[in-house]
Amino acid sequence: MTDIETTRVIFIQVNSASAKVQHIVQKAQTHFSRKERFLIIVDDDKAASYTDELLWHHTAEIFLPHAIYSSETQEWIAITKEKKNINNARYAFNLCSTPLLTQGSFRVIYDFDDATSPHKKNLSETRFEAYKQARFLIESTF
Repeated sequence: MTDIETTRVIFIQVNSASAKVQHIVQKAQTHFSRKERFLIIVDDDKAASYTDELLWHHTAEIFLPHAIYSSETQEWIAITKEKKNINNARYAFNLCSTPLLTQGSFRVIYDFDDATSPHKKNLSETRFEAYKQARFLIESTF
C-alpha cells in the first residue's frame, strides 16, 4: 500500500436490537464530541428515517445535529444511502447488508457482527470475508 492509510473495520458483536441502537448512538455521540465527522450509511429510505429518528429522540439530554443526505455536505453527522464519503468523515458506521469497501476513505468503519437472526449472522460473515479479502485491518469488540 502506498500513502493510503489502511482502514480499520471494527466489528461490534450484538445479539439484540437494543444493543445495536446503543452502539450507533454511542459512536455518533463520541465522534461528535471530539469534533470528528461521522457518516452513517444505510441500505434504504426506511433505514435512513429510522436512524434519523433514533439520533433525534434516543435521549432527551443529548442533541446530535445531523440530517439525511444524498450529496456532499459539511455536517458533522450525516446519514446516507450513498456508499461514498459525502461529508469527508474519517469514521463511518456501515448499517448496510453489504460491505463498505472504500479502502483509505475512512480511518475506521464500524460494522455489526449481528447475531440477532441466522440471516443477519450470515450477512455479517459475508461482510467480514469481503473486508478480509480487501485487506482491511479487522478488529472485534463487544
